[in-house]
Formats: sequence, structure tokens, C-alpha cells
Amino acid sequence: MLGDHLQDKMKFYGNPGCLDSAKCLFTAAEKGVDIESHYVGADGEGDAAAAAEISPHGSLPVIRDVDFVVYGTNAIMSFLDDKGFGNSLVPRNATVRTIMYQWIHIASDLAQKDVAALMAGGGDTAIVSHWFDALEKHLQSKNTALRGDYICGAFSMADIHWAALAQGCFLSGAGDIVESRPAVKAWWGLIKTHPSTSKENIKAYDVLPTASDIQGNSLRDIQINA
Repeated sequence: MLGDHLQDKMKFYGNPGCLDSAKCLFTAAEKGVDIESHYVGADGEGDAAAAAEISPHGSLPVIRDVDFVVYGTNAIMSFLDDKGFGNSLVPRNATVRTIMYQWIHIASDLAQKDVAALMAGGGDTAIVSHWFDALEKHLQSKNTALRGDYICGAFSMADIHWAALAQGCFLSGAGDIVESRPAVKAWWGLIKTHPSTSKENIKAYDVLPTASDIQGNSLRDIQINA
């Protein structure tokens, strides 16, 4: 399904050290959506005031598309999926779609806080390893309904959630959690080379924030066909 024709760049407010911001940027690149990014710091730095004006509950990340405001990570990702181009990142098959939401739940509601703790200089690699052990087991034993090499067979929202966590491991110096698990390592290799679902000449992995982005308080724009 093709998305809407995009007249203007959407304005995105987030933080390069935020895993939810990384997911949203990845989704935009995956679906071929131009994004003008604005850095928001934890102590009001950057464009925090502008973000506060449009985010009714102070929620970040937040996105503005002309006069329409979207906040909440899953809402933003869904909005970008629908507004962008190419096939939907949500499977149509009920069984596969349910499995996708389960793996999103594990990533966002259970594992993410532990990866974030590693990125903040604390945390426990053993706990994060537990979550990636679960992903390793799943990737090694996917049932026949999940045809393909990604978490749900074909590339989906679940892969974006877990890509942010994998990148977080590398950013925290714990990349061995990904590299030491054969199935996860193979999946990560696919993520890094996966062409945009929108068919644009872009790899979504390339927009994930780097250590330099975090240190420099730099949030990447997404420019399609620039």
C-alpha cells in the first residue's frame, strides 16, 4: 500500500540517546519519510521549549506533521508506517501479527529498560543477555508460519524494536551480547544491510544514532532522494 504524498517534512523532537527516538527514526527511513529532527535535552536543552508546546503531556519523542501532532512511540511508528511508502510493517496474518506484538512487548516493556541502563553506564549484562538468549532461541526455532529470516519471517515492526536494543548494546560496549549469538548475529547482519521497504535508496540502519551523535547532542535528519 502506498502512503500519502508528503508535501512537507515532518518535524521530529527527540534525543539521540533515547531508544524510542531511534525506533522512530528507523521507521521513517524504512518507509521513506522525510524528517526534520530537533534535539531535546533532558534539562531543557535544544528545542525542548518547542517540543513542550506541542506535546500535551510532555511526552517524547513527538512528531508534528503540519498541524497534526503524534506522541507515544508506537503511535508515531504506526503513523509513519501508514504515511510512508511500500508494504505495511504490520503483518496481515493474524498469527504472525500476534507473534510480532509479543516480541514488541518483550523488547519495549521488558528488555528496553535493561539496555537503557547499560547505555547509562550501569545495568547488568547478564540480564540483557537473558533477553537476547530468548531472541536467539526464537530465531533458531521459528515455526513454519514465519517464513523468512527476520523475527516474524518478513521484516516487521518487531525488527525495528529489537534493532534499537541491539544498537544500544553496541553503544554501551556490550556488542558481544549480539555478536556471540549466531542467529542474532546473522539477523543483525541482515538489519544492517536491509534496503528500505519504501524502495528508496536508503538503508534504515544508517540513521540509527551513533556514539558521536549522542556525545554531540546531534539528532539525524532523514532526507529521501537528497
